[in-house]
Amino acid sequence: MAEFVRTVEGRTILIVPKSSLTAKVPSKMPAFFNPAAKLNRDLSILAYSAFAASSGKKTFADSFTGIGARALRVAVEVPEVEQVYCNDINCVAIEAAKDAARLNSVTGRCHFSIDEVCKFLLKGDNEGSRYSIVDLDPFGTPARHVDCVLRSVLDDGLVSITATDTAVLWGIYPKVCLRRYYGRPLNNSYGNETAIRLLLSLIALTASRLELAIKPVFVHATKHYLRIYAKISVSSSQANDVYNSIGYIMHCFQCGHRFNTKEYGKGKCEMCNTSLAVGGQLWTGSLHDKEFVKKMLEQDPDRQCKKVLEAAVEEASEIPYYFRADEISSKLKSNTHTVQRIIEKLHAAGFVASKTALNTSAFKTDARIDSILDVLS
Repeated sequence: MAEFVRTVEGRTILIVPKSSLTAKVPSKMPAFFNPAAKLNRDLSILAYSAFAASSGKKTFADSFTGIGARALRVAVEVPEVEQVYCNDINCVAIEAAKDAARLNSVTGRCHFSIDEVCKFLLKGDNEGSRYSIVDLDPFGTPARHVDCVLRSVLDDGLVSITATDTAVLWGIYPKVCLRRYYGRPLNNSYGNETAIRLLLSLIALTASRLELAIKPVFVHATKHYLRIYAKISVSSSQANDVYNSIGYIMHCFQCGHRFNTKEYGKGKCEMCNTSLAVGGQLWTGSLHDKEFVKKMLEQDPDRQCKKVLEAAVEEASEIPYYFRADEISSKLKSNTHTVQRIIEKLHAAGFVASKTALNTSAFKTDARIDSILDVLS
């Protein structure tokens, strides 16, 4: 029988399979816990704290709770959330979560269920009401559960959704991506941003069918997962406007030229006359609500979280792609310019330029790639 041990993350005691603390790839059995996802959970606590600081009853639903790493941290570390609902199909994982709740003295605020995700979400809380915050962090794609998540969240509520099918969203399996997310990926130097925008497009379009609108407030990514936070509002008029934030990315794999457009089209690159690749349909609106991210920063994050959040506050996230510094240096056949130096030079030349929270070695700008090369040469 597998051995469970205590570990501490944040200010919360967790009971986890002992093997998960040493295994390179944690097993799903007897219960899943991934220590490497601590940054993911740290940022979520900051986001939920920023959201829950507003008035009104706050309930949290964790549909894939596992051993309760995220849900129990909410119960312990986000006191503004009054009730925490923990669900998983794995009864062993739920028993570990219950034991940890007792150790953290939060049993009175935690509710546990063993159920299929959509059944759990659509039942609502103990009063049959929707939840203030709904988290979806599945193994693989979240696509099949997005509809249930949106139906289970209150007006002006918050959803947090993880995708771990990164090979699909980054463009290794484009047909699967088109089937799951209704958009084509781009397997290029900014593929993780395209991936996040494909996920947001799916959520936005699903929401519009339900007469809901989404507003992304924060996103981040690693090579293992993509993570989005979005506020949801009931509004048929905003739902009608969904296509104002949906479009396409055109990318030239020959010269690196890229731009976004509202209409689908193939065409040739205006810079080198090579056929353009198409990414999307995808979300072309902003990725971060800077006031929301500032509230996350007010929660006294650790150095790693702070670095991500400070880049997000600065980011010109209405530009739906970025440029990597080494990509530009390769074209210039020179040593890599620092991101900060590139941004300074672009600002001096009158262009919009910023860091991006999605890649510490990259920058965003409204300058075309030929203008970037001219500024830096």
